[in-house]
Formats: sequence, structure tokens, C-alpha cells
Amino acid sequence: MNKRNLNFLITLLLVPIITIGQIPKGHFIDADKATEKGYVVKPFKQEKEGIYHYAVLTELPFENDCTNRLSEKEQIACAEKKLRKLIYEKLTSENTFKGNVYVYLSVTKDAEITDVSINSYPKSKEIEELIKEAISKIEIKAGKFNNEIVISRLWTSFTFPSSSKELLSESLEKMKADKNAEYKKYENLIFDATQYIFSNPIYPNGKEFQAANKIIGFWKNKDTGLNIPIGNDFYNVLTNKNQQQYLYMVGMMNHSLNQKINHKRILACKPIEGQKYKEQKDVQEVQLEGAKILLKFIGNSKNNVPMNSKTKKYYKAFEKNKLNEKLFN
Repeated sequence: MNKRNLNFLITLLLVPIITIGQIPKGHFIDADKATEKGYVVKPFKQEKEGIYHYAVLTELPFENDCTNRLSEKEQIACAEKKLRKLIYEKLTSENTFKGNVYVYLSVTKDAEITDVSINSYPKSKEIEELIKEAISKIEIKAGKFNNEIVISRLWTSFTFPSSSKELLSESLEKMKADKNAEYKKYENLIFDATQYIFSNPIYPNGKEFQAANKIIGFWKNKDTGLNIPIGNDFYNVLTNKNQQQYLYMVGMMNHSLNQKINHKRILACKPIEGQKYKEQKDVQEVQLEGAKILLKFIGNSKNNVPMNSKTKKYYKAFEKNKLNEKLFN
């Protein structure tokens, strides 16, 4: 994100995990209200119930560009992407939700949507209702297995925010495949990634937050026109044992990108001749606002980022609305 060799900790992951053990080949995780945890492993083909997962359908229950020559894995990816797009297009209002939404639903032989299960992390009834409303508006037909109309079981997921209406992991792969990637083309995606990082508690092994970190890391040594002014006293009291320094840098990026994208303000944080760098207005603004983002996040114990004793002093100043004085006096 600037010319300094920032050591980004790409291993941070912030999405919830459903721990159920190894999934056997030909099976998938399905929502099931009858189980205590709400999820159960089921086979792709549930012939007794006449239910078929879309990995094995010979005709998907919605318009798509997925060919019938795909492997099960390829068909899952293609179908999830298309279903996600169909639902996205029916969302009727903007939302401020930050996190993941997981959707399960069935399509009957009469082309009716049933058994809808929507789960958001962090929990949000508002986004779940918006997704449910959008699902009710998508065009569905009966799915087929070997030319026989069957009950179809579908699954997809969402990442919010998303300016591209894709999962961050999908956008990451496209960006990595772009041999002539230009920063201006991906600026909104980087902003989405910084937003997402502060949207969930810290947990290991989360695919979407791993993608968010890699999106940021992709640009860490490239000139983007927005320097990240690390090295102040606050940065130095933070510890990377709990990734606080990393999160502080992401918080500063978030503020700089927000100002540029949404307010048309450029906070370049480049040295100005005749001024002390640490006293420049843009530098102090980015450091202050980034610190607020970080402290608000780690101040919530549910986010799993413990504070050391020195960080707690800054958090108390933040609570008393005196962080500016603590940072710069």
C-alpha cells in the first residue's frame, strides 16, 4: 500500500468456522433444523427423499451458463456463483452489513422454493430478511437428474461489503490472474477488503478473510499514491503477537480509501518540504482515524484481540474522546 516493505500478516482470518470433521466424498454440509448444531452432512444424492444436490444435477433449476461437461466440483462453483448473482440482483435496498451470509434452499418438482435457511455472521436479522425477500423474487424452474424432474438442494454464500457483488475469494483470483493489474481498477476491491477485516471476530481458517488479507498484501509494495504513516508512538506500543500493528495499518488504509472513494479527498501522506512529517495534517488525520477504527474493534471483547496494558491506556483516551491529545501531545 506504500513503498515501505510492510510485513503484512496474511495468516489472519476473521470468519466463523463450522467444525464438523472430515466431509466424506460425495457429501456436503446442509442446514438442518432438526440437529442440535443446525448442520449435518448429507449425500449429494438422497434418493429415498428424491433430493439431489446441485453438484450432480444434469439440469440446474435456474438459468445459467454452466455446461453439462463440468465435474462435480466445477458445477458447484459455477452454480453457487450464478445463484449468488441472481439473488444479488433482487436485493431491493442498500445495507450496511459487514460479514458473511450463508444460504440453503430447495426447489420442488413444482418449481417452488422451500426449506430456506439463511445464517449471517455476525448475526443480523436485517440482512437475513433482505436476502429472504430477494430469494422469493428469483426465477426458478424444476431441476433434473438424468431427464427426471427432482427436488433440488441449493447452497450459496455472500460477502458484504462487495462492490463487485462477488466473494472476495473470487475477486482475488481474478486480480491474481490479471497480468497487467492497475491499482485504480482494484481500489474499490481493496476498500472492500479493509472493510471486511473489521466485520468479524478473529477466527482461524476463514477463506474470505484470508482473501481479504491477500488482496491487501498484493499491493503492499506498490505505489498507490496513498502512503501509510506507520512508526508513531501508538504503533510502537502495539504488539504483533495479537496482530495489532497489522490491524492498525489496515485501519489507516480504510480511512484513506474511504476519504478518496466516498469524499474525493486525497490523503497522500507524502513528505512536504519545510514540514515535519509527523506534524502534517494528512499524516495526523490518517493516524488518528486509523487508531479509532482499531480501538473500536479491539475494544469489543467478542472480536478476540486482547489489549496489552499500554494499548489499554490509548483505549481509555478513546473512550473519553481524548485520543487526539494522547496521540500527538
